[in-house]
Amino acid sequence: MTQKYSVLLLATLVLQARGVFSDESAEASPAEPQHSVQVPQFAPYAVPEAALWEQFVGTMEPLWKRSRASKQDQNEDRYDGEWAVEEVVELAGVAGDKALVVKSEARHHAISARLDKPLDPAQNGVVLQYEVKLQNTLNCGGAYAKLLTSPMTGEFSDSTPYTIMFGPDKCGESKLHMIYRHLNPVTGNYTEHHLQKAPVPPTDSLTHLYTLVIGTNNSFVISIDGVEKKTGSLLEDFEPPVNPAREIDDPRDSKPVDWVDDEQVPDSSATKPEDWDEDAPAMVLDEDAAKPEKWLEDEPLMVKDPAAVKPEDWDDDEDGDWAPPMVANPRCADADGCGPWKRPLKRNADYKGPWSPPLIDNPAYKGKWAPRRIANPGYFEDLAVYKLAKIDAIGFELWTMQSGITFDNIYVGDNVETAERIAKNVWKPKHDTEVALREARNPRPVEKTKSKLDGVLELFKVRVGDISASVADFYGRVRHEGIVEAVRQDRSGAIAVVMAVGGLVWLAWNLVALVRFIVGLASPAPPAPVAATNAPNASPDATASTSARTSASYSAAVKRKTKKSS
Repeated sequence: MTQKYSVLLLATLVLQARGVFSDESAEASPAEPQHSVQVPQFAPYAVPEAALWEQFVGTMEPLWKRSRASKQDQNEDRYDGEWAVEEVVELAGVAGDKALVVKSEARHHAISARLDKPLDPAQNGVVLQYEVKLQNTLNCGGAYAKLLTSPMTGEFSDSTPYTIMFGPDKCGESKLHMIYRHLNPVTGNYTEHHLQKAPVPPTDSLTHLYTLVIGTNNSFVISIDGVEKKTGSLLEDFEPPVNPAREIDDPRDSKPVDWVDDEQVPDSSATKPEDWDEDAPAMVLDEDAAKPEKWLEDEPLMVKDPAAVKPEDWDDDEDGDWAPPMVANPRCADADGCGPWKRPLKRNADYKGPWSPPLIDNPAYKGKWAPRRIANPGYFEDLAVYKLAKIDAIGFELWTMQSGITFDNIYVGDNVETAERIAKNVWKPKHDTEVALREARNPRPVEKTKSKLDGVLELFKVRVGDISASVADFYGRVRHEGIVEAVRQDRSGAIAVVMAVGGLVWLAWNLVALVRFIVGLASPAPPAPVAATNAPNASPDATASTSARTSASYSAAVKRKTKKSS
């Protein structure tokens, strides 16, 4: 039965998947625009007093510099991904608008630019805002920016100190990173603090606006497309917390050997009661039970089939004495039961089970042991976390499996009103035009009611896509960094590989089962003997006798046919 259910499930998934993907392919085919969309022409937008305002009006160089960092102990470039400043191709919401575009697939990319003037978060906080457009969608890759700590020296790489990292990322699951680095005044080292419960960014092909505001009261606000998605405190919403505990467990303290932490112990003075019977059975016969009135004790459960007729070609010498098959006794159909009646069992009221002494409070109990608390030698309290390290550059250091990730209209400063004006006057018209272009290209189809199975298959398709993306990313890391480094840096990718292999094994097993099932349907079945109907209370002996007679009859018939044909 399990095999049949697996076959049916596999067949259903295949048929439904064909319908899902065929529908998708039909919906994804661009339709002819039903009306023209007026696309605005690019015009530079002035933003005074910004630490950086980048619209990519000119060429990439000399402001934006690709990293020439080398792989460790090697002469080849570590970041071999290509960049370009060019016009948007997919759903261009502004004619003539140029942007910074990732051009390579399955590559490491790194590029950075100096700010027009350094930014000190301690003065008025930080505002970082920029646009991201995924022209080729995104299955696995990052689109986050790093505000680099001053002074930035050497070639930009993943080891370059940064003050803030912010932006979308997707590989398996999507999340919006927000990480800041804080200087521990005791150790002199920087610690990364990661936002908990990060928002989920969109992954369509529209231009989306990501905004981070850090205030001088340790507050932060994260917005996507001008809508607040996460607000909180730098002191409370990040892991690990900035300020450590005042006290910690003494690592040198250990539990004494004679410490007793059992709250209760068996009562050594207790004795088993004299009337305690450990041998009493748990179940006994119900002496109050009575045989039902319609119980037929003299009637057997199975009787010989009166309608059975000895086959004409039955040979007693070769086939043995013929006997009719057994069938359920028709007289038992309307009775409460047939055959010998037995009293049912009930729970024994005198059953107590094995005796054990009761538990009493342990007079030697000292309580639950815990190490003593000592003052934390690494303790400090910083209530002005917003005073982060100064910033003098911005960089994008990414790994991606897809090209076409596009960055534009990058603002770094400390003025929230300026960021809001940019959103209203620069991003909003572009985004609205893109939405209109998308609707003109792909008119909304008539919505159809989805069944529960459609929802399950949709989730199944998403999960398969996530796993496939993780496997592809892991494979790319293996090619560039080796299996050991890939597993160390991307454990989720390694797990995805194991899941993919397991899924393929499961699929292969079910395909074999499906073939066997189809072959079984096409093969002729052997002649079925007269089957005995099993009554609910049929005895094992009667059933075994019927099976033996039926098997003997079938074997004899086969022998006769073989003999006649020879």
